Amino acid sequence: MIDKKVRWGIAGLGKIAHRFVKDLTQHVENGELYAVAARDQLRADMFVNEYRCQRSYGSYQALAQDPNVDVVYIATIHPFHKSMVELFLKHGKHVLVEKPAFTNIEDWDEMSSLAEEKGLLLVEAMKSVAFPAYQALRQFIQVNNVQIDSVEAAFGNWHEFDTKQQIFNPDLCGGATLDVGVYALWLYVDLCQLTKSTVLKPSVKHSKDNATSEVDENVELIFDGEINGRVCASITRNLKREAIIKGPEVEIIIHEKWWNPKNIDIIYQGKKQKIATPVRGGGFEYEIEHISSLILNEKYQSDVMPAETSRKVISIMEASLVENGFQHLVRSIG
Repeated sequence: MIDKKVRWGIAGLGKIAHRFVKDLTQHVENGELYAVAARDQLRADMFVNEYRCQRSYGSYQALAQDPNVDVVYIATIHPFHKSMVELFLKHGKHVLVEKPAFTNIEDWDEMSSLAEEKGLLLVEAMKSVAFPAYQALRQFIQVNNVQIDSVEAAFGNWHEFDTKQQIFNPDLCGGATLDVGVYALWLYVDLCQLTKSTVLKPSVKHSKDNATSEVDENVELIFDGEINGRVCASITRNLKREAIIKGPEVEIIIHEKWWNPKNIDIIYQGKKQKIATPVRGGGFEYEIEHISSLILNEKYQSDVMPAETSRKVISIMEASLVENGFQHLVRSIG
């Protein structure tokens, strides 16, 4: 039994916050739900009644001012992240911010500098790389010095066109790149970082399935270089759910929803092996445990969700959107 637990605050109480808190309260030993905040008190109180915690606040400022909160998980819509991150860092809170952490590189650099100045954690919540199966795969690649020359990954689900939905709303920075493309870009860049391979500027193709749409509905990013990459994302099409990684002596398939990696097949030098790790909860528990452990051990950089990977992914997303006429999707709000 762990004696000391990290006290978590939750800012923004939408669907993803519910999933996060279920894992925090049911499957994490080194962290606890302490406080939640929404823009109105009633919503915060309803959340507390469902999950039980010590404090509920009807403003984010009140959560920031609570001296007992160690770390805040920011689960608001991404264009609001910058103002939220700044608020909590300035009040001495570590921050785990839902992906994409920011919509532009200027925000990332400014908030990273603030976190460093304050001696605090600022981590983008890319839960897929914290899964035990993916960490085991990284270790396998590293230990065996496996050469990789291609990565193919996609994330796409059909949604009915509705500009009231955030993903189709240009004023709320919707679109495929920022909503789901961030996952596949993270996989590609993380594997490049692991193998010390250079990430070159990709060629980018955008398309729409709805003529009046003002966001990027479908995107394909092609990387040439030491590791070739094909990264696809869509908010209007169902795309392949396997990620395929290849090299001269290896073929790796991350099965099912590859962004929740549980079953991985590896054929290396003609021999087949499998990585299979059962998931205790919804998959958020691993990033929660990791961040809690860093705080308990007074470490303020993550080696699982590293800052340099976040920065590179954000820079790729911003450039691809701006250069293709979607500059209105990369501004921060608040």
